[in-house]
Amino acid sequence: MVNELFISYLWKNQLFNHQHLLTSTGDKISVIHPGIENSNAGADFQQAKIRINELDWVGTVELHINASDWIQHAHQKDPSYENVILHVVWNDDLKIKYQNGTSIPSLCLSTQVNPETLAANEINKSVIRTQLPCGSMFESVDFDVKENMLAQCLRERQEKKVSQIQQLLLSTHGDWEETFYQSLARSFGFSVNADPMFRLAQSMPLKLILRYRDRNNGIEAALFGLAGMLEEDMRDEYQWELRREFIHLKKKHDWPNSYLNHSDWKFLRMRPPNFPTVRIAQFAELIRSNCSLISLLLEMQDLKTIKTLFETPLNDYWQQHYHFGKKGNGSHSVIGKSAFESICINTLIPMLICYSTYKSESKYEEKALRWMREIRAENNFVTRIFSEYGLKMRHSGDSQGCLQWYHQYCQVKKCASCEVGKQLMRKET
Repeated sequence: MVNELFISYLWKNQLFNHQHLLTSTGDKISVIHPGIENSNAGADFQQAKIRINELDWVGTVELHINASDWIQHAHQKDPSYENVILHVVWNDDLKIKYQNGTSIPSLCLSTQVNPETLAANEINKSVIRTQLPCGSMFESVDFDVKENMLAQCLRERQEKKVSQIQQLLLSTHGDWEETFYQSLARSFGFSVNADPMFRLAQSMPLKLILRYRDRNNGIEAALFGLAGMLEEDMRDEYQWELRREFIHLKKKHDWPNSYLNHSDWKFLRMRPPNFPTVRIAQFAELIRSNCSLISLLLEMQDLKTIKTLFETPLNDYWQQHYHFGKKGNGSHSVIGKSAFESICINTLIPMLICYSTYKSESKYEEKALRWMREIRAENNFVTRIFSEYGLKMRHSGDSQGCLQWYHQYCQVKKCASCEVGKQLMRKET
């Protein structure tokens, strides 16, 4: 039986017949680059380059056993999959379309794999060996052993995140508000723009930024200016307005022209709602609307209540634009569910655990762990690997534990330090 790991193995290593490669609609395909395997949420391969007929496309590639799995996984409702340039399937059982109604190019691999040179069962075994060192024996291990290993890995991952916050707390001389502000900024950059967002927050301390809460466009002007986004050619009146305000603030505080450069920010191959311009605007509005975020984090008990802090709508300009001078459809005016969950997992929950340890008050860690159980498990390449081996992803704690397990044990072959590996080795002896 073919599974997604098998298809991923074929695609990653390009183990199929490339002659007369056609989409389901008969368009000629050339694979210039299969892309980079994605272990995070979103399509399976990022930054792929595919030539369809005579036109080169750069974007993501999604893999499924059946084309209809696209619907089963609700990708048609997720704007992040609008960047898919090729849908690679084993069974092409349904025509899949973008949200605008046009067909997504589809490649059926089952017709391209030569049975004389690629025995599916053997490849499937190779896939198992390449994904988990103990793949063929993983399901034979006691459930309690796997549960304990998963819990251990979650603790390790949380300890690493808490340690980063502790180091940041030292650098801010024990200022919890500033520490939370800088950590939150980093999470608003997500994986791609985390570093420039963090540096931006460091260049504009919270105490200073809050002085301009009541000044029209003051916080936005400061952040966009220091981000280097007001030095480029002005595209519309709103950008000019921010630039004039930034020039005033720059003279007042003796700032440099900009702390970062426009080239520090990544826009390429990103969906407009994830553009750093949108994230900076969202971050600015969150800070402007809430005086003491750390106090609110400590006091509020429900995730739904916390989420309302992140749902403050942007001003009229950013409700209609995703970049200076570029209009959008307004879908990015508030932070989406997946983005909010990512911020919770990577900043809010570790911050609560760190504060709990610092104050020796267990209630904050208990709340953090409860929130983690309430947040859905992440859907990425790593979690799908463990799911293939029968490990159920119940919540974000499980998916976070799997990420630690895979990257810190499986990939580096630390089987002797893994509880699953230990049990298998004891059985061998």
